Amino acid sequence: MPHTGTSEAKSGAPPSGALPASGGSFVRRDKLMRIEEDVQRLWDKTRPYEVDVCSLRRPRFVDSEPCNGSSVKNKFFCSFPYPYMNGLLHLGHGFTLCKAEFLARYYRLRGKNVLWPFALHCTGMPILACADRLKREIEAKKKEHELQEDKKEDQQEEGGSSDPTKFSSAKSKLVAKTGGLKSQWEIMAALGVPQDEIARFADANYWLDYFPPRCKKNLIRLGVAVDWRRSFITTDRNPFYSAFVRWQFMKLMLIMFLRICLCPLLPSPCGWLRLTLYVTMFIFFPCPCGISFSTFKILQAAGKISFGTRPTVISRRELQACADHDRLSGEGIGPQEYTLIKMRIKTEQMDASHAPHAEFKAAWEKHSSTNEGQSRQIFLVAATLRPETMYGQTNCYVLPEGDAPPLTPKPSKSTFSLADVSGFACMGRSALNMAYQASGGADELPTPHCLHRVSGQALLGLPLAAPLASYDTVFALPMQTISLEKGTGVVTSVPTDSPDDFTTLEYIRSKIEYFNKLYGIKEEWVLPFQPVEIIEVPGLGRQAAPTLCAQLGVSGPKDTQRLQQAKEEAYRRGFYEGVMTVGPFAGRKVQEAKALVREQLLQEGSACVYYEPEKKVVARSGDECVVGLLPQWFISYGEAEWRQQVEDYISGEDFSAFSPQAQHQFAFVLSWLKEWACSRSYGLGTFLPWTVNTDNPVLIESLSDSTIYMAYYTVAYLIQGGDMYGQSVGPLGLKPEDLTEAFFDYIFLLSDTPPEGSAVSVDNLNLLRSEFAYWYPLDLRVSGKDLIFNHLTFCLYCHTAVWPKQQELWPRAFACNGMVLVDSEKMSKSTGNFLTIEESIEKFSADATRIAFADAGDSLDDANFQRETANAAITRLYLLEGLVADFVAGKIELRDGPLSAADELFQNEIGLCVQSAAAAYEAMQNREALKAAFYELTIKRDQYKQLVGDEKMHRDMLRMWIEAQAITLCPIAPHICEYLWSCLLKKENLVVDAAWPQLTYDSALHREYGPLQQRVLSVLQRVPLVQGLQGQVEAPSDFMQIVKDAPELEDLDKNQKKEALAFASYQMRDELKACGRSALELRLPFSEKALLEAHRRFLEVSLELTCQLPQSFLVYTLEFRSSDDPSPLDSTNCRTLAKPGKPSIFFTSV
Repeated sequence: MPHTGTSEAKSGAPPSGALPASGGSFVRRDKLMRIEEDVQRLWDKTRPYEVDVCSLRRPRFVDSEPCNGSSVKNKFFCSFPYPYMNGLLHLGHGFTLCKAEFLARYYRLRGKNVLWPFALHCTGMPILACADRLKREIEAKKKEHELQEDKKEDQQEEGGSSDPTKFSSAKSKLVAKTGGLKSQWEIMAALGVPQDEIARFADANYWLDYFPPRCKKNLIRLGVAVDWRRSFITTDRNPFYSAFVRWQFMKLMLIMFLRICLCPLLPSPCGWLRLTLYVTMFIFFPCPCGISFSTFKILQAAGKISFGTRPTVISRRELQACADHDRLSGEGIGPQEYTLIKMRIKTEQMDASHAPHAEFKAAWEKHSSTNEGQSRQIFLVAATLRPETMYGQTNCYVLPEGDAPPLTPKPSKSTFSLADVSGFACMGRSALNMAYQASGGADELPTPHCLHRVSGQALLGLPLAAPLASYDTVFALPMQTISLEKGTGVVTSVPTDSPDDFTTLEYIRSKIEYFNKLYGIKEEWVLPFQPVEIIEVPGLGRQAAPTLCAQLGVSGPKDTQRLQQAKEEAYRRGFYEGVMTVGPFAGRKVQEAKALVREQLLQEGSACVYYEPEKKVVARSGDECVVGLLPQWFISYGEAEWRQQVEDYISGEDFSAFSPQAQHQFAFVLSWLKEWACSRSYGLGTFLPWTVNTDNPVLIESLSDSTIYMAYYTVAYLIQGGDMYGQSVGPLGLKPEDLTEAFFDYIFLLSDTPPEGSAVSVDNLNLLRSEFAYWYPLDLRVSGKDLIFNHLTFCLYCHTAVWPKQQELWPRAFACNGMVLVDSEKMSKSTGNFLTIEESIEKFSADATRIAFADAGDSLDDANFQRETANAAITRLYLLEGLVADFVAGKIELRDGPLSAADELFQNEIGLCVQSAAAAYEAMQNREALKAAFYELTIKRDQYKQLVGDEKMHRDMLRMWIEAQAITLCPIAPHICEYLWSCLLKKENLVVDAAWPQLTYDSALHREYGPLQQRVLSVLQRVPLVQGLQGQVEAPSDFMQIVKDAPELEDLDKNQKKEALAFASYQMRDELKACGRSALELRLPFSEKALLEAHRRFLEVSLELTCQLPQSFLVYTLEFRSSDDPSPLDSTNCRTLAKPGKPSIFFTSV
C-alpha cells in the first residue's frame, strides 16, 4: 500500500508506527502482523486454550480433587454476552470482550485453570427482518427492471446493468419510501459482502452460514485465548442448544415464574371459571398449549396460571413484540400508560356560519349512523397523566397545523367497548396505538379506519362536553407547542395547575383580535372562562401555576426555560403536597385522589386506558413501533419474593459489580423491572416447548434464551464436538433427542439420580456432570453497561430461579463498561471513525489494537479508543522485538560477574513493576496494568542503562527484564510476547503457560533522618494506627493533635514546630501508605547520602553534567550535603524542602 500525504488518522492514512521504509510497504506493522500469524499457527498446533476436566484432555490441575465439584477450586470461568450475528464485530465488542480476555490470560499466568468460551447469537427478529427487507428490495428491483425492458438498449449504451439483483449506489425510490434509511443492499455492501453474494442474504439461513465463521476468524486474529471447541450458535439450527433452552423454560414453568398471558383455549375473560373449566376440559381434550397433564397439574395446584393481555411495544410489520435487541433506536423504552379523556364534540351546538365547522359537521354526518341505525358520537380525545385535574378544565388545545383523522377502531369487547359506536378525533400516530390496543385476539391485529382527515385548524372553536369540568361547554383553542411525537395532538387545559395552559390562555386573551384574524377565534370561546380552583398547594395557594409564573417571571409561552422550571415545580409540589378542594375526593391528597378519579372516569365511560411508547421506537425492519395489547407469554420478573432473593444476593459478599455506580444501577433496575414478554411469532430461535406441536408454535425471544447459557458452555464441546452448528456427532456420540429434561437435571446438579432409561451411559453422564460441577459458577461476565437494564439482570433472576437453593452456582461478578468512542467521537461511518475489529487489525495489527483497548478506559464512563495510541504501540512493539533480537544475537555489549548496586536497584524496580501490574490486572484496571507492564518497565530499563553508564548492563539483569516484560505484557499483547519467549528466547514452554514472575520489591525508600525528624518519629510511634477499608494501616483522624500536644516538641521555636508538623503529616499520610509501619522507624536501612554517591554517574548523565564546554570556560560539579549542613553558596534556604528519600536540588554558578 503506497503512502501518500501525512499520517493523520482521520484521513485514513497508515499508522505512523507503520510508515514505509521503502517500496511502499509498512515495515513495522507488516512485521508485527507476520509475527502474529506465526504465533497463531503455533497456538493452533499446541491448543493451549483447550481445557477439560476429567475428560479427553486433562490440564495441569493444582486442585487435589478437580473432578468432585468441590467449592475449593483453582479455576477462573469468564464470559462475554454472545454478540448478534447480523454483521461484523466492531471496536465496541472488542473493547468489552478484552476485559475478560486480559483477566483470563493473567489468571493463567497465576496458575489458575481458565475457561474462556465464546458463542454467537442468532436468535430474534433482526436477521429475518433484514433478510425479508432485502428480499423485498430485490423483488422491487425486478419489477422496476420489467417496466424498463423497453429501455434496455439505451441502458446498455450507457453502460447500465440490466441484472435485477444488482443495485447501484444511488438511492432508489425504495430508499425514499423507507424514510431515508439506507437500503439493505447498501448496508450489506458496507459490511464488506461482495456484490455478487449479497442476493444470497435474502435467505435468513445464509446469515448464519456467513457471519459466525467470519467473526470467529477475526477473534482468532485478535488473539483471544478462547476454547473454540465450546463455541455454538443459537436458534433451532443448532438442535442441541435448542434442547437446552427448552429445558430452561420447562424449569421456569415448573418453578412458577412463567405465566400465561392469554390462553387460546378460553376466549372468555371470566377469571373465576378458568381453572375449573381448564381442568374439566383437559380430561377430555388435548391441551392446545401442548403441556403434559402432569406438568399442568403442578402448575394448576399452585394457582399460578393466569391469562389476559398486557401492553407491549410492537412492530406493526411483524405484528409482534419488539424487544430491545430488535430495535434500530429506542432501546430501553417501554409503554407509557395514559388516561384518555373523551371530550364529546357537541355537533348540535356547532356554529353553521363558521365554514370549518360546517365542513367538519357535513363530513361527520356521512358516518354518524351505525349499521344498527344508532347515532354515533364523536370525541376529541386527550391523553393525560393527571386525571385528577380534570375538574379544572376551561378549554382544550389543539395544534392548528396538525392533521386529525377521526378514527373508528374495529368493534371489540375490550376496554374500548364504546368505540364501536363512536369516533375519535386525534393524530394518526396515536390512532395506530389505539387500534392495536383494541385488538380482540392474537391473530386479529386491526388497522384503524380513518373516516375523514381534517386539519387541526378545523377543530378550533368546536364546542365540547369535558368530563368533570364545571363548565357545561368548553372550546378548542390553538397551542403552538403541542408535540407531534407524543400524545394525541389534543391537550386538556387546566390553567390553575399547568403553567403551559395558563400562559397560553393568557396570551390568547391578550391578543384576541390577532387570533380572531388568524384562526377565527371568538371572544365567547375565551373570555368567559376563568380558572377553576381545584387543588391547594402549601406555599402556592389554589392557583399554583399563576403563582409560580409570577414568582419566576415567566413572560409567555415562548419563555421556554422559565416555563420548564415552573412546570417541574408545579407538578412536583402539586402531586406530592397538594390537596383536592373539589369533587367527591375533596380533602384527600392528590397522590391518593389521582387513582380514585381515574377509576371514576373509566367506570363512567368518560375515559379509556391508552398506551404509547415513552419515546420513539424504530424496529430493525424500519417501521415506527406502537403499543399493542398482545396475547403472549411472559416471565414475571419483579415478583416480590423472587426480586427479594436477587436483591439480597447482589448486596451480599458473594457478588461484585466492581464499582458502586454499577451496583446502584443493578439495584435501580430491580426496583422497577416487571414482566418481560418472552414469546415471538416472527424471527429465528427456539420454540416454546409446550407450543411445538400446536397450530401456532411460539418462538422464545432473544433476551430470554440467553440468561443461563453459560452453563451450556461447560459441556458444549462434549455434546457438539466443536461444531458450532451442532450438526456433527460429538465425542460422546449424543443425539439431540438424548438431551431430555432428566438428562439436563442430572448434569446440572438439580438431581442426584441418573435418569432411568437414558440413551446416555452413566459414565458419560458423570463426565458431563463433572465438567459443570468444576467450572460453575461463572466467575466473571463482562458487558456494556446498557445490558444492566435487561440481560444482566435477567441472568441473575434466572440463575436464582433454576438453582434456587444452590447460591454457590449463581454468577460471582459482572464488570460493566461505557460505550466506546474513537478519538473522542462516537463511532459513525458517516464521519469515518467506525472501525470493525477486522479493519483495526489490518490497520494497526492485533497487538497494537489490544494495547489501544487496554488504554481506552476502565470505568462506567465512555471509553476512548485512540488511533494515536495504536500507532505509537506499533513502534514500541517493533523496537521491543528488535532489542530482544539483538540481545539473543549478542549485538548488545553486556557484562557478567557480581551484581553492582545499580543492578540490585534495577532488579528491585522490575519487582515493583511486576507487583503493580499484578494488582492492576486483578482490579481490572487495564490502563494501569499497561502502564506498569509496558511503559514503566521500558522507562526502568532506560534508566538502568543510564545508571550503569560505561560499565554496561548486566547480562542476567537484562534477561530478567526481558522475561518479566514478556510475561507481564502477555495478557495485553500476547503475540509479541509469545514470539519473544518461544521464538527468540527459545523457551521450552509457551509464554501463555509460564508462571508469573516471583520478584520481590523492597518498599523501604532510601532515606536518612535528621535529629528533628527522629524526635517527630518517636512521637508518631505512640499514635495508635487503624485498619483501612482495604486492610492497610492508616493514621487516625486526630493524629495531628497528638503531635501538637507531644512534650518532646514543646521547646521548638515557631519555624521548627512548623517543619515538624509538616514532616508528621507527610509521614502519616504519604509514607505510611507507601511503606506501611516501616515509615515510622527511627533509622533507615541505607544512608541516603551514600546511595547518591554510589549513583553519581547516573545523576551526572541524567542532569547532563558530563558535557563540558570548549576551552574549559565552564565546569559542572555535583555535590551532596545533609540538610543540616548548609552550603555557603545557597542563599535560598532550599535545603529545608528536602525530605527523606526526596532530596531538594539547588543550582548555582560561580
